[in-house]
Amino acid sequence: MSNSIKLSPLLTDGVVLQREKNVRLWGHVNPGDSIHVEIDKREVESFADDSGNFQLVLPKHAAGGPYTLTVKSDDSEVKVKDVYYGDVWLLAGQSNMQLPISRLAELYPDEIKKAKDQLIHYFKVPEHYQFNSPADELAGGNWESATGEKIATMSGIGYFFAQQMRKQEKVPIGLVQSAVGGTPLRCWLSEDDLAQLKELPVDFQALKDEQLMKQFTDESARYQHQYDEDRDHIDRGLQEDWVHQELDNSWQPVDIGQPIAKSLMTSGSVWFKGQINVPAKLVGQSAMMRLGTVIDSDQTYVNGEKVGEIGYQYPPRNYTIEKLPAKLDITLRLKIDQKTGGWRKDKRHVIEAAGEVIDLNKGQWFMKRGCSMPSRKQWFFPQYLPVGLYNGEIYPLRNFCFKGILWYQGESDSHNPVNYGKVFTHLIQSWRQLFKRPDMPFLFVQLPNCGIEPNHDWAAVRGQQAQAMFLHHTAMAVALGYGEDNDLHPLNKKAVVAQLMKLTHRMQKYPDGCASGPVALRAANDNGQIVIEFQTYDRHLNAEAGNAFVLETNGERFLLDDYQVQADSIVINLPRRARIGPDSHIAYAWSNTPTLFVTDKDGSAAAPFKLVIRPEYHVSSVFTHVLSKM
Repeated sequence: MSNSIKLSPLLTDGVVLQREKNVRLWGHVNPGDSIHVEIDKREVESFADDSGNFQLVLPKHAAGGPYTLTVKSDDSEVKVKDVYYGDVWLLAGQSNMQLPISRLAELYPDEIKKAKDQLIHYFKVPEHYQFNSPADELAGGNWESATGEKIATMSGIGYFFAQQMRKQEKVPIGLVQSAVGGTPLRCWLSEDDLAQLKELPVDFQALKDEQLMKQFTDESARYQHQYDEDRDHIDRGLQEDWVHQELDNSWQPVDIGQPIAKSLMTSGSVWFKGQINVPAKLVGQSAMMRLGTVIDSDQTYVNGEKVGEIGYQYPPRNYTIEKLPAKLDITLRLKIDQKTGGWRKDKRHVIEAAGEVIDLNKGQWFMKRGCSMPSRKQWFFPQYLPVGLYNGEIYPLRNFCFKGILWYQGESDSHNPVNYGKVFTHLIQSWRQLFKRPDMPFLFVQLPNCGIEPNHDWAAVRGQQAQAMFLHHTAMAVALGYGEDNDLHPLNKKAVVAQLMKLTHRMQKYPDGCASGPVALRAANDNGQIVIEFQTYDRHLNAEAGNAFVLETNGERFLLDDYQVQADSIVINLPRRARIGPDSHIAYAWSNTPTLFVTDKDGSAAAPFKLVIRPEYHVSSVFTHVLSKM
């Protein structure tokens, strides 16, 4: 029997279908063919349209499996095996949602070894963007079970969330990941959405010119290739083979654990050499060398042999040394693309072997300039442009049924957070409309602390993100305290997932929007005090002493450290010279890397806030006014 049936890549072996919901199936056969579908003794029939497309609905089904889904047309039959009913979550956003288990191994070294749950299934949407129109179907993809080495490429947040949901719900869990590193918010909305919001770039129609886009992409690739060739050509370190060259007095001593003068770390290349004596008991042992992160790319050698290289700044430099020699000669060629590069501050530089740690900062290190170059132009990445990923990855999912959505994004909008809240709120509503689920849970992670981009306004993005929290069936995981001030990609994803899990419970009681920690609702001036009222979700409020809120009023800035908790409010005493006006603001944790001191009784951090202080208002004065008229 010839096979004329083409099902969506989502409807393939291992698929998890949403339990207790009517589930749509779709695909393509010969025009006009009859379609017969059977699963677990349940049968549904339909017909293909004149183009051969078909769609039908399976009735609600309890959690369970594995089943075989049989699809028959007039001349073909397809069997989809290992089908389960359970809960299916869409994972969306950028790199922190995308960050795989393999990148978290330093904090969670045994996860791959322990991964044996056959009832967590995972589908990674292939990266695909297009601008002319939405794609009708995904570009590919397949389902995998979350076992052994297969989880290495899985979203860390997704995997840990699925683990906890398995324990909580005791049903199969499916994850569909559509997350792309570096993507701004507007990549994930439709052309109509952005036009409605007046957020569509005036030159957007040019993106639909495929020849022009190819020209830009090719020109960018040629430039980047030529830049690398030019740098290699003039780099003295390559010409003179510094990897194998002995140190001489032309090398400058340096402490890689301390900041290096920016004037020495400009675009081009800088070479580093370190000499480390290995304890006798570790000689011959396999080891992991951890060099933290560097800006921008590196080529790293041990005793003249390359142990690794990474072409951009964000991943940690974790390189394996098969057998430790008695003496290590480490050479690192650092390639700097922009005005300033170097070693990321406060990262560990160590070798780990047989349970022991060698501190590389205690070795002797030297540096030498290899070459200087003009600053490198940015790559042209079409996937970062508006609409493309919505068309290529989100729209093709429209017929699939999800339990809910997990979202982690915003880092790439920190350079320009204007209108983020308006656009993000619209995205949530638009996606629910696309999936025909106006009540679908949408859980998002508010940006954590991060200080690697001091000119970017992470605090403003957090404030904008919080605007979406008050939509129905929407919840915000406060991630402050779970970031790393010196890393865009913090490792502690289990802590973030713990906040998301808390929200899965809290949303049932607070369907009109909630957060994982206390949320400031309003601030008012009350006779020389500022009273900040919180939604605490039935948890006691806590504010540690010895810290300060920030008051901005009449062009002055005050640090207010005299405060106390009263029920669900914090009362702050004002200094005598502080005068509250119509534009006065009170702020908490409003910086890229803030100090946290407001929590609930469980230790969950309060959401950061910056509130306009309302005018003075007293209940007693209202009654006095009324009585005076009687």
